[in-house]
Amino acid sequence: MKEGHISRRRLLTAAGAGITIASLFGPGVVLAAVGNTVSLQLNWIPSVDFAGFYIADALGYYKQEGIGVKFLPGGPNMQGVEQVVAGGAGTAGLPTFLTSTINAVQHQAKLTVIGSVFQTSPLALISLQSLPLNSAKDLVGKRIGAAQGRQRELDAVFKINGLPANGYTFVPIGYDSTPLTKGSVDIISVFATSEPVTLAEQGVKTNMILFAAMGLPTYTSPIVVSSDAIAKNRKVILGFLRGSIKGWEMNAKDPTLAPKLVAERYAGSMKIDQPHQLRVNQAMVPLTQSDLTRDKGMLWIDKTKISGPIYAALRAAGETQLPAVDSYVDTSLLEEVFGNRTQLL
Repeated sequence: MKEGHISRRRLLTAAGAGITIASLFGPGVVLAAVGNTVSLQLNWIPSVDFAGFYIADALGYYKQEGIGVKFLPGGPNMQGVEQVVAGGAGTAGLPTFLTSTINAVQHQAKLTVIGSVFQTSPLALISLQSLPLNSAKDLVGKRIGAAQGRQRELDAVFKINGLPANGYTFVPIGYDSTPLTKGSVDIISVFATSEPVTLAEQGVKTNMILFAAMGLPTYTSPIVVSSDAIAKNRKVILGFLRGSIKGWEMNAKDPTLAPKLVAERYAGSMKIDQPHQLRVNQAMVPLTQSDLTRDKGMLWIDKTKISGPIYAALRAAGETQLPAVDSYVDTSLLEEVFGNRTQLL
């Protein structure tokens, strides 16, 4: 396995073990603004996961906004929301889990979601090509391998789709694809930008279905700021948001750019497999786009999607007392950044 993508899955599973369905909500960064300088605390090692931010920095989009950005590499204990809460005014970021934000809001944290990088979660299930995997019905009677903590998500899929409870066999597995390729399980839980890419490189053909296609949609890498920061550092946050949008727009236009930047500029002494990173990025780009982003622009977030199908998925997984979406989601900055446009480049 390459560039720690399976290790990232380990990170998400371990960090979400106490939050059940939290692993539906993906990785991100923490951003601290001091004056016009932004310290961007990534939650993982440099990779194309942060493509748009690297591009915005390298091509001068942040400089055009009068701000500087310092990237701080993260690791397995970098959650996101904790740092935003601890930082207070002048902080923002992309927490590891959307549910972490929701839980923090439930505990009176003053946090606001202002956008999202990924429109569709990369969380998925895969089987070998010989086994059909086209809908949730194909899960019935199968041995499904996943890390501990993901079973409630699978149970939610069965509940939402009206399938028999306990209609599958849950098999706790590690953090690679060996149980699938060796036939120990029929299906494994993966990230669409990770195991399927690596298996394809090994010549293993798979079928894949996203959790979103089975009734568990969500945003991944939501952009979160402390509520005080919006009032005190709105100009800086707008500049960061505007530059980042341009970076992610460019990444969609040219997926070859970020792998080169990661290898040559942002990974330091780390050895980067550019062809692999390109394939990861090519798998990632469609997940950053949607009908909403085509209608309104990159990073856009829809409150009705959160209050509707996303909350329905959380409730199916046992989450209760979910906060009113208007209490922690604010699209006014996106509206200000885009105006009447749908693209900034």
